[in-house]
Amino acid sequence: MDIQGILSTLLPFLPKVLVIALLFLGVISLLYVLYRKRGGKRKFSVTQFAAGCLLVMWFGLVMMLTTFSRGANFEGWVNFRLFSGYWSAWNQWSLSEFQLIIFNMMMFMPLGFLLPLLGIRTRRFTPVLIISLIVTIGIELIQIISRRGIFELDDIFHNTLGSIAGYLIMQAILDSVQKRKLDFKSAGLALCIPMAFVLLFTSALAIYQAKELGNLSIRPAIKQNMDGVKVELDTKLPEKAEMVSLYVNDRIYNVEYGERMAALVQPSFDLQQKQGKRVDGMNRTWEFTNRSGASYTFTYNVQDGGWQLYSESGEEIKLNKEEVAKHRGFYEKWMLDNDILPADTVFSLQNEDTLRWDIRKPVDAIAKGEKDFANGMVMIRPSTIGQKAPRDLFYMMNQNKYVRQVEVLSPAQAYAQFLEGNFSVYNNMKKGDLLRVKQYELAYMYDSKGYYQPVYRFSGTVNGEEWETLIPAISNF
Repeated sequence: MDIQGILSTLLPFLPKVLVIALLFLGVISLLYVLYRKRGGKRKFSVTQFAAGCLLVMWFGLVMMLTTFSRGANFEGWVNFRLFSGYWSAWNQWSLSEFQLIIFNMMMFMPLGFLLPLLGIRTRRFTPVLIISLIVTIGIELIQIISRRGIFELDDIFHNTLGSIAGYLIMQAILDSVQKRKLDFKSAGLALCIPMAFVLLFTSALAIYQAKELGNLSIRPAIKQNMDGVKVELDTKLPEKAEMVSLYVNDRIYNVEYGERMAALVQPSFDLQQKQGKRVDGMNRTWEFTNRSGASYTFTYNVQDGGWQLYSESGEEIKLNKEEVAKHRGFYEKWMLDNDILPADTVFSLQNEDTLRWDIRKPVDAIAKGEKDFANGMVMIRPSTIGQKAPRDLFYMMNQNKYVRQVEVLSPAQAYAQFLEGNFSVYNNMKKGDLLRVKQYELAYMYDSKGYYQPVYRFSGTVNGEEWETLIPAISNF
């Protein structure tokens, strides 16, 4: 989830949290009045009341966002690998992953910022650090007990660091107010954490830009623990491998391409844009409506360059031969006129309601070929005759440009990486698992710079269930 998605999740909860905060303030005020009437001598300032109320509101928002807004979909999931989030963001080269790291810190800045306003004791660093640790660990425990989140050491680190950053900012403000001039020492300390992350992300960007090839999302952020996992190999693995071809596609991780396609379908199908671009993980999404008010969603996936225009109208029609011919003629002409349909595609009708164009190139031909090629498919489910906009248009037709031949690991060397736990899997391996590798094959996938890289696909079973994973094949990247 990116910053925009987080904010859209928070907005519906704001009124509820505000009501809770006001009720809390009312109860505390009433108790304080009773306390004073009974002879209580301790006084609380307006600043302390305001800080307390804001902390309650902040805590409610955090709980809504991290726990109550999620379903109970996690069971005993823990991640004690510090900085695994950085590796995940790096491997995917994902803006939303980097944003999430920053947001996890910013989310807890109000805690450290407000605590010094509660009293003299919380003006000191140690109490703020201890309170921050207790709060963030408590939230992580609530998540795992309620099965509404993962207990992650990364979250504890970033939440606590964010609270400390907030504390340092407040200290700089209070010190400057007390001295009636800017306290350079406190201000310098307050800038340390933000500047450290600016340096970190700037360095990561410089390293990334200096690389020829991009990053592969299949590389694991956390290695699998293979201790106690029994692995059986049911196939023979060659010790040597021939060089294979490397390609590049300029439509991958190219948001401008997605914007061009969104701009293409809008006038082509007489649609009006309802709102601006939205970021949802690896997708960029636009919302449209037609003149009748029906809603359409356009989604571009940055990882594979594919895009889709679809409506949730629920309309279902079966096409006769005459309708197939009319729809095929209209959409083929539209794609050819806009240079998005290769000339050598093969047309077919699927399920009596879907027009389909395919180009299939065998992996062996891709690996040994040394020229540009197209590969993929287009599927269109038309609406009734006379309506331009289709019910569903799925475009996954990739234009790959030949780069050069590259050396790759042998299947045996790739399998050695697998035995060391250097692979991704949805459910982590655990002691007692039986993993059988039945076959391997060379495949291709896009990296974060649009290079079409060779990878090895190992498949088989885990405890009798079908299973597969991908291992990067290029040896020197």
